[in-house]
Amino acid sequence: MKIYVVGSSRDKFLPSHNIREKFLIDQKHEGDNIDFLNPWYCELTGMYYMWKHCNDDIVGLEHYRRYFVNKNNQLLNENEIRTILETNDVIMYRYVGCNSMTHMKGAGKSKEFALSLALLNAKYGEQMSKFFYNNFTGNYVYLGNMFICKKEIADKFFEFMFDLLDSFDKEHKFQTPRIDGYICEYFMEPWFEYNGYKIYNCERNVYNKEFNQKLPNWA
Repeated sequence: MKIYVVGSSRDKFLPSHNIREKFLIDQKHEGDNIDFLNPWYCELTGMYYMWKHCNDDIVGLEHYRRYFVNKNNQLLNENEIRTILETNDVIMYRYVGCNSMTHMKGAGKSKEFALSLALLNAKYGEQMSKFFYNNFTGNYVYLGNMFICKKEIADKFFEFMFDLLDSFDKEHKFQTPRIDGYICEYFMEPWFEYNGYKIYNCERNVYNKEFNQKLPNWA
């Protein structure tokens, strides 16, 4: 089991954990990587590297300030993760009271969001694009590109997502910083749902950069 905790060499992290490994976005990585795309892909540079280099049976992604926790407010550990995944396919964090469409509008990315939906329709058909659109206009949003699941399932999502983003980048030529990270953030959960995977909605803790204060979970 391996969870990449993504951040930079300037960031603070919680103390190391045996299943968690830092992935530093400002560090050069050996082998197949997309380090040079980080201004647009953000934590997806770690996700891509996981896809190409990680052979663990279960993989996941957290942020240096955002971590999955159990009901006792402790970091989710390996035994707990394996138990959850016995009856669920993927662990994610859901925020209720907002949706992807509103969230993207608030980030000033409505135009890019519409373009990504149009591309999804062109590449994968109307049935999938309608399903995603209905998901985007609900009353919840899954935040942060955070997930934990079996590697074999993650690989299927990675193949779908990085193919879609590659097509998006070719059409729109990296015009908007961080945009690929935003698109993946909103497309991840509907992809799991569309393909029939069962999602476990897990709590998470969010900290400020000094780790002396917890922030609201939507932060």
